[in-house]
Amino acid sequence: MTQHTAIDGSTAPDQIPQPRFHRPNPDLAAAMECVRCQENGVTTPPGWPPKPPRRREGPPPPTPHPNRELPISTRKMDFLRDVWTYVASKPVGGDPDSRYLALVCALRGAIRGKVYLLGQDMRILRLEDPHAALSDLIASGWLVTTPERVIDSHPSDPALCDLPDVEGNPWDVGQGIRSRASGWVARSMGHKKMRKKPNRLRLVGTYLAARAEPGGRIRVPRVEVSVACALSGPDELTELLEWLARIEWIVSVRDDGAIVEARLGETTAWLAPTAPPPPTPPRVSPATTPLNVSVAERADRLLAERAAEVAHWVDGYRAAHGHGPSWSAVSEHFGWPLRSAPDHDVTQEIFDRLGRDGWLAGFGVPFGLRPGEALDRENAA
Repeated sequence: MTQHTAIDGSTAPDQIPQPRFHRPNPDLAAAMECVRCQENGVTTPPGWPPKPPRRREGPPPPTPHPNRELPISTRKMDFLRDVWTYVASKPVGGDPDSRYLALVCALRGAIRGKVYLLGQDMRILRLEDPHAALSDLIASGWLVTTPERVIDSHPSDPALCDLPDVEGNPWDVGQGIRSRASGWVARSMGHKKMRKKPNRLRLVGTYLAARAEPGGRIRVPRVEVSVACALSGPDELTELLEWLARIEWIVSVRDDGAIVEARLGETTAWLAPTAPPPPTPPRVSPATTPLNVSVAERADRLLAERAAEVAHWVDGYRAAHGHGPSWSAVSEHFGWPLRSAPDHDVTQEIFDRLGRDGWLAGFGVPFGLRPGEALDRENAA
């Protein structure tokens, strides 16, 4: 029963009007307690600003841990998959350690084509031979720096390394998507089930999780896993799959020699991406009047000689409900375009005429619509 103002998509957020609460008045009070409106399933929002909540006594409620494991969206996961596919297609990273380092560099430098590396990064990534892993990426020209510069760097003087192949933001992503995907890889590789495990196992487990569907189901070709994680061959992959199944990183594993099918385990299920919610359909009613005709002409056709009929109906509504109808109720009864329709300006024109000619009054007062002086004169005549 409230009237809403349509806001187009070009309105800036700071220009969007804030919700307005109705000033209390007898008509609003009657509308809030109207039994007939409740029977028809019509709810009336309260008037005046709501009272602030009372201050809670006692200890504050517990807040979620800042490092709580949160799922990743499908869009961010698609970006991660694209980056991993790109890294696997390049001659960088001939073993799991260097492939892991290449993936980290690509994710960090996906926007600017530059990446900061520290000596402590090599320890955090748990590379068996940082010098060899860096040399592998530098030898192909994919990473421009020197192993000594990276290994000897510290937080006050990080090594800025160039990634010429990924300059210009080739994936066209923002900082939020890039950071979320990079953080997901770090949390997956640092999962409690992967503590003190070699990078080859951690990398395969992370790749399988990255290929999971919403819900945790995994189905990926074996050769794709071996290439993406730079494994030595099918025997090593079989060994690692059995290892992942033993620690319950994946469950219900089926391997027919070509396709690996599995599901993420109970403690790794959060690694699966979450499907986006279905789009909310727009609340737009179809036009009921010809849009190629002027508003004035359409208003003439809809109102015609029914002004007195409208005033009588509003009078009867007030007698039955104890308050005036909303514009939506009047429009719905007489078949005028609703406020969510593209031709709602016709309804605005009709109400302007009814008020200007004295058939209706009480505009500007919530649920205060009532017959005007024109109906009194007609009844007196």
